[in-house]
Amino acid sequence: MRALHLDFLHPAGPRLQVGLALLALGVAAAGFVAWRYYALSGEVERVEARLEDVKRLARRELPRMRLPAADARLVAQEVDRANAVLASLTVPWDAMFGELESAASANVALLGIQPDGAGRQVRLAGEARRFEDLLAYIARLEATPGFANVFLAGHELKSGGDAQVVAFTLAAEWVGRR
Repeated sequence: MRALHLDFLHPAGPRLQVGLALLALGVAAAGFVAWRYYALSGEVERVEARLEDVKRLARRELPRMRLPAADARLVAQEVDRANAVLASLTVPWDAMFGELESAASANVALLGIQPDGAGRQVRLAGEARRFEDLLAYIARLEATPGFANVFLAGHELKSGGDAQVVAFTLAAEWVGRR
């Protein structure tokens, strides 16, 4: 049998240096992990505090709106006004202006347009050189597919320099193109 040789006093060589380097690296990594843990634990505490605030806000009871009978009438009036505004916004204004332009005349000047969107009524103010020009303009408006029930609401003869003009107000119903 062969003799067993045990050497308990092994010389310190490169293995010891590698081991010490790995130990130093492990200690540095552990220090970095501890520092990151401390930094992130503070962030976690802040986020958890905000989460609790949000949960508390979600659980709170909101005040109930109770309207007395007198307020219901006010709300109904506000709803009616809002519906009137909505109706005026949904009128096809471009089509209306196109119809007015198609009925235009060199002898009639349109000075004002006052639409009422809820009732689809339009008041037109203007001036014509002669009363016959005004009647022809009314006939052209009535012939357009967009206007119906065009009538003369008022007129007045004005002296404009050396000629007279007819100031007028028309009322018409805007039916639009169907």
